[in-house]
Amino acid sequence: MKKEADAWSRPKSDRKFGNWEEVFSRPTRLEVIAFLTGYVFTGPSILIDRENPKTPEDQKREQWVPALSYLVKHPENGYFLLDSGVPSIDSENRCDFSLIGPLFNAPCRSEKGRDSAGQLDALKISNQQLNFVLVSHLHWDHIGGMEALRKRGPVRVLISEEEAEDASRAFGVFHGYSSKALSFDFDLSILKKDQFFEMPILGSVHDLYGDGSVWIIAAHGHTEGELAVLLNASSGPILFTFDSSHLKAGFENEIPPGATVDKKKSVDIIRRMNLFSKTFPQVKVVYGHEPTQWKKEPTISLAK
Repeated sequence: MKKEADAWSRPKSDRKFGNWEEVFSRPTRLEVIAFLTGYVFTGPSILIDRENPKTPEDQKREQWVPALSYLVKHPENGYFLLDSGVPSIDSENRCDFSLIGPLFNAPCRSEKGRDSAGQLDALKISNQQLNFVLVSHLHWDHIGGMEALRKRGPVRVLISEEEAEDASRAFGVFHGYSSKALSFDFDLSILKKDQFFEMPILGSVHDLYGDGSVWIIAAHGHTEGELAVLLNASSGPILFTFDSSHLKAGFENEIPPGATVDKKKSVDIIRRMNLFSKTFPQVKVVYGHEPTQWKKEPTISLAK
């Protein structure tokens, strides 16, 4: 990751929104495809707070959970990715990853061509057509696919200012950041704090294109700069919690992840998103790593 980073400059738009009713009255014809890049074996130490009295017993276990990347096509601004998923596999279909040598090893499995680069190749979408990868946060199962993407050519990564600051600090490994995952040479654009503004219920948000189509939500708590995303698609709005809420049980019961840097912030954003989904039941919620939400197909259309 390049140390030099530009501030994100969105396309100009005069449209302003003051409430979500107005936003949803003006949807955009977005196309969204989910790439199921692989599976990671983990448990409540990461996924959900085991000690919370509302945590279901069947979630207090280690399990294989999906790792996703999402391809979005905007009718005017073209393609971008949400996260890049897990890395390419080895000869045994494994994509295991460690933070420090053999320590903190995360078992990972996939299949050939399942990584985001392979699935873009299958769709004949080049890096030149890909405007950027919007990264929810810089943990390896969300940026592990960047190495293969970078081999296809230059690629820009868009992250929050808070995430860039925390990942660059000494001992970032204790917040889950891997120096190997961050070592790949890609261009970086930063969503500055002053580009966000307040909207009802969700709080601090950024209207990425200024047209109400792609909303970036400050979802800090799991990491210092965790982001969630709301897509205002014509087929219906979609809320991606990413790792602000890994599991459906965590979201519905307002339970924070097992791993957080700020549990209070984590609970606050889950409560906000939960209330948002109840206030606007037309919103489809896509959780960070919910196993029951995905079939085994490598690509799943979420919006056309």
